Amino acid sequence: MPIDVVVRKGAGHLVGVAMRRRAADRLRTALRRLGRSRSSATVVFTGDDEIRALNREFRGLDRATDVLSFHMQELAGEADPAGDGIFLGDIVISVQTACRRAGRARLDSELERLAIHGLCHLFGHDHHRPGPARRMRALEKQLLSAETT
Repeated sequence: MPIDVVVRKGAGHLVGVAMRRRAADRLRTALRRLGRSRSSATVVFTGDDEIRALNREFRGLDRATDVLSFHMQELAGEADPAGDGIFLGDIVISVQTACRRAGRARLDSELERLAIHGLCHLFGHDHHRPGPARRMRALEKQLLSAETT
C-alpha cells in the first residue's frame, strides 16, 4: 500500500528524509493494524501559510492549525468495508505549528502523532463531542503504540 509523502515550502528545513520515512512507516503500520493494508493515503508536510489558506477555504477558519484531513470518501469508522483497498485521502500537517506546540526536541514524535490523528479523521472519526473524542483518542493511542516495521 503506498503512502506518499510530500514536503512543501515552509516545511523542508524541518522535515528530513528520516522523518518522512518514519511518518510513512507509522501510517503503513496503522493501516495494517486496522486490516486496511490495501488502502493508501498521502501525507503533506507544509507550513502555516498553506494550512491557513486551506483552513480558511474549507473550514471558514482564518488561522493556521496543526493538521487537516481531506477524505476521498466518507467512512463510518475504520471497520467500514468501503475503506478497504481505496485511496483514503490527504493528511496535511503544518510543521511550523507542530514545532511551536511540541518544541523542536519533540517534533518528530508530534508529526507521527498528527499523521495518525489525520488518519483517524480519514476514517470518519471526530473529536468535537465527548463520546466520539474518547473513541478517537483510544484509537490514536492504539495505533501509536504499534511497533513500526
